[in-house]
This record gives sequence, C-alpha cells and structure tokens, in this order.
Amino acid sequence: DPLCMSWAAQLTQMDKAVIISKFGFEEAQKAGVFNASYLQVGVDTELWKQPTPEERQRVRSILGFEEDTFAVLTIADNQERKNLSRSMEIFSDFAKDKPNAKYILVTRKGSPVGWNLDDLAIDLEIMNKMLMFERGIDFKQLWSLYAASDCFLLCSKTEGLGMPILEAMSVGIPVIGTNCTGIKEHLSDNRGLLIDYNYTHIDPFGNGTRYWADRDNGVRLLSNLYVDYNPPDIVMARKYVEDRKWSIAVDQLDAVLKEVIDEK
Repeated sequence: DPLCMSWAAQLTQMDKAVIISKFGFEEAQKAGVFNASYLQVGVDTELWKQPTPEERQRVRSILGFEEDTFAVLTIADNQERKNLSRSMEIFSDFAKDKPNAKYILVTRKGSPVGWNLDDLAIDLEIMNKMLMFERGIDFKQLWSLYAASDCFLLCSKTEGLGMPILEAMSVGIPVIGTNCTGIKEHLSDNRGLLIDYNYTHIDPFGNGTRYWADRDNGVRLLSNLYVDYNPPDIVMARKYVEDRKWSIAVDQLDAVLKEVIDEK
C-alpha cells in the first residue's frame, strides 16, 4: 500500500484483476480499480497437517533438539522486503539468556540482493544457535521444520499474501509477524501476534510503504510466547486456514472467467 495511480491505471485496462488478498483487493478499490475480484488462495490442510506428539518428538530428535529446546522458524527469501536482519536481531536479543533457543532459517543463502547471513549471524552471536536450509527443500523436510518448531517469525516490511504464514497456522504453531498489509489480515483477531512497527518509508517499488517491525516489541512478544503468556488462539488460526479450501478458489476463478466471457 498504497497502490500508485500509474499501476492502478494499467490494471483498469484489463478485463479483470484477480487479487489474492483482501488487503490487496481493498487497496485496488481505493485506487479506483473497480474491475478487481478477490481470489482466496487455498491451503491443503490435510497436507499441511498438525503433527502428532510422536511425529513432533521424532523430527525434533533428528534435528538434535533437547526436550526443552525452543525453536523459532523463519521461511523467507533473502531480499530487502523480507527484512531477515530484523528477524535475526529479534532472535539474538531473545536468545541471549536462553541456551535452549534455536533459530531455523529457510532462505536463499547466496542471494546477490540479500544479507551475508553467516557474517550477520556471527555479528549477532547466534551462529551456534542457527540451522540454515537452502530454499527448494522437499515437502517432507519443509513440513518437518514446521512440525519441530515452537513458533514462526516473519518481519517482512510488507506482504501481499505470505503463504508460509498460512502453512504455519495450518501446522499449528503460533505466528509472530509485522503488523502490516497481508500479514495483519491473517493474524488479526488473536490468530497470531502482531509486531508494532516504529518506522515507515516510501519504497521505490511502486511508491509503496515499507513497515519496519519494532525490535523491542518483537523480542517482548517472543519472550511472552516462550513463557506461554497471552499466546494466540491456535485453534482459531487452524480454523481460519481450514476455511480456505481450494474448491472455493476454483469457484471464484471460474465465476470470473465466465463473467469475462459473457461480457465478450
């Protein structure tokens, strides 16, 4: 946000603009893109299932976790918008007095437009607490990382949808994310924990707003979750993704296509 007028003008020339978040749809409406439709992206909750206690214990054991290990997971590309440095700063502050804390990061380690992650981890003194995986791992391994984790952390400066958030909610782990854009849409109403932002700027990418997650507030939320103080409603979060059936997305897209054909 906001959708700049030059981009909106291009969208109005299309027969339909199909937008994958309510946040994005509302921004389009504000900019006068009245040919927009909302497409609710689905989640296969049978695939992204909640682990049994036995499954969770097994994958944690494979990762070398102790019984009291508290694992924080981030899945995000290594590029500016995902703000990996803030996620790592928050974990570093949180983990200073917690020898049982671990940070799992799935990303693009060799990104030409991202951080030197090993150097950053050394500077933040968390290298010995990190498990880093290259993006593109197979589904079973990716699901196992969700299943083994105690929470999901995403400090993106903006998100159109944020698919890993929905996956984490489906697997049944609490999510902490920046209080902005598509993240706020998913985590509102106590479905997750929202990090306040303390700074915004206008980005060259479409003159959009970038929201900077507050470091101290992120640490506070993570620390509260660690002691199980005021956690989000995991049941309600799971119900939210269960309602996002792919059959609904198919029906929505089918209706849009038929509308366009009829108009032609």
